[in-house]
Amino acid sequence: METILVAYNEIALKSPSVRRRLERHLMSNILHILRRKGFDDANATRGFGRIYIEGAPLDSASTVANVFGVASSMPALKTTTDYDSVERLTVEVANQRIQEGQSFAVRPRVVGDHPFSSQDLAVKLGSAVLEPNSARGVHVNLSEPDVTLYVEVRDMGAYVYTRIIKGVGGLPYGSQGRLVSLFSGGIDSPAAAWMMMKRGAEVLPLFMDQRPHVGESYVERVKDALRGLSDYIPTDELVLYVAPIGDLMGRISESPNPKLRCVLCKRSMYRIAAAFAEEQNAKGIVTGESLGQVASQTLDNLYVLDEAVSIPVLRPTIGFDKLEIEGIAKKIGTYGISAVSVDGCTVVPSKPSTRSRLEEVRKLEEELGLLDLCSEASQSITKVPV
Repeated sequence: METILVAYNEIALKSPSVRRRLERHLMSNILHILRRKGFDDANATRGFGRIYIEGAPLDSASTVANVFGVASSMPALKTTTDYDSVERLTVEVANQRIQEGQSFAVRPRVVGDHPFSSQDLAVKLGSAVLEPNSARGVHVNLSEPDVTLYVEVRDMGAYVYTRIIKGVGGLPYGSQGRLVSLFSGGIDSPAAAWMMMKRGAEVLPLFMDQRPHVGESYVERVKDALRGLSDYIPTDELVLYVAPIGDLMGRISESPNPKLRCVLCKRSMYRIAAAFAEEQNAKGIVTGESLGQVASQTLDNLYVLDEAVSIPVLRPTIGFDKLEIEGIAKKIGTYGISAVSVDGCTVVPSKPSTRSRLEEVRKLEEELGLLDLCSEASQSITKVPV
């Protein structure tokens, strides 16, 4: 029987009750994504230290590996736990995988109460594979084998496989609560959203629609960037939340101190996101800010930005430089989308302030009536299928 073994790391460190809850959450997410890919017969069972996926083809193991919480997935063949069955399947897999002149190693692992140990299997299975194949030049190499035969005997089954697909790790999506992402579609915000998804948060992408102060290409890019994350999100309906802030941006452009436009804009976005988070029972805001990367992200300005809201602002990319963030974007598949040139914001000043003063910013917000415009925008958020 074809079985995909799923291993996890961090979940195993939790207390028994939390571990069971996270395992169930992980199984649900895996099945959701597999069924969305068309594998409707997939099913999952839980064992000690492993989740077993059956009813899905072995080549879907790479899909399973991209589910948050999965440390690795192994496309395996399953048999019973008696030694003769284990040997028969191991030799069968070896004959299929090991070519003439290649080297091999057997890496067995026995978990639970069985009449043989891992060492017993290593010796017996190694001999069982070597003897009928030695005439083909097949030989043992324990340090750098061409083919590694992994054999796991655990619970009620034995599993043989030759590939271990590295997973994304982290915690199951949605197991740690909900966050609102300031999602612009640029390089940074999808990377930041992905990083918090990896930590188990459900992330609601909130796009600040600045039209007519940005072009249509800006809006299309954000939709494409969200689609780029879709393989990681176990949901049937991928949606973008959109806050119309064109009027707000127009008012900010009237600021008597143009250097503060970016800070006024960001504080307004924080307020809208905080109001939306309260409505959605989300516990924080996610941004893709990196310390010192642009004028609004200096430590002085970040201090002023945070003062605008009482909800936590999480910045998973805060200590990364641009190249490191680009590396994450390339890894998760959004870089090519986000790096496309678009018609950006026309309100950005030529020389934005790097050291805004809170008192002056507050005074300008009051003079321009920005708080009322933020309230209007937060009440006008729409849900757009992507």
